[in-house]
Amino acid sequence: MKSTTGRHLPALANLLALEATARLGSVTGASGELCLTQSAVSKQITELEDFLGTRLLNRRKGAVVPTPVGEEYLKSVRKVLAMLEEATLEVQSGRAAGGRLNLSVPVSLGNIWLLPRLLRFAKEQPHIQLNVTTKVGPVDLESAALDAAIMYCAGPPPRHFARKVMPLELYPVCAPDLLPGGGTLARALKRLPLLHQNAALEAWPAYLRQMGVKLENPDDGPRYGLLTMGLQAAVSGMGVALLPDYVAGDDIRAGRLLRLGSVPYVSPKSYYFVCLEEKLDSPAMQTFIAWLQEQGASE
Repeated sequence: MKSTTGRHLPALANLLALEATARLGSVTGASGELCLTQSAVSKQITELEDFLGTRLLNRRKGAVVPTPVGEEYLKSVRKVLAMLEEATLEVQSGRAAGGRLNLSVPVSLGNIWLLPRLLRFAKEQPHIQLNVTTKVGPVDLESAALDAAIMYCAGPPPRHFARKVMPLELYPVCAPDLLPGGGTLARALKRLPLLHQNAALEAWPAYLRQMGVKLENPDDGPRYGLLTMGLQAAVSGMGVALLPDYVAGDDIRAGRLLRLGSVPYVSPKSYYFVCLEEKLDSPAMQTFIAWLQEQGASE
């Protein structure tokens, strides 16, 4: 295959064939997704390899896997395809002037804190389309089809911009029925198991040291993957949890939870808005960062 434009650009169909085959691990899977014959998919990959002058895929134990060169090339190809699709969707939806942001957020923060506020953003910025997904744990913005993420972390990776949204401040809480006649943290610790969060397993041991409380096994107790799971465990009377106000505040005000102290544990990590430095100059990105900063400041 030769370029007819004088530019070193392969055919889009060839890139789609490569990406689908590598992602699905087979020519058969790619042919079904692309509605092409297997021979047509194979031909497009061969054309691309001839154009580049190198092998991109190997067949290994019944599966198709990228070569080292192919793996590196695919990282760029996937970014370009995602950008092209995004630009096309913006034009089709009439939002090209305002822009589109694909954002990932932690499950609990997204469901409880961010999503209720997004109606305000939609009213203030009707020409910006914000697509939100949730994820537990770190987000790889260099390979994911995302523009940005809110992450619970100590700071940004290299080549990333980060802006702190809010700290994670945790307060001890439990169901009031577990401490009839009123309760204190000291009383709760003598009678109740500790409920831990997987994302902050250091919280209870660090908080007890901070409060000058010695407990024989501060790491013991059930562990939960989401703050909302820890919330439900605490409301159900399974023990005493360390939870932020944005998660437990409604249940405290409704009397379903009892706060056992006014001094919080402040995690060394925080919630950060993170994006690649190369995407920072986008007007939609700048608008959302400014809006997000206002929400954090109003807490």
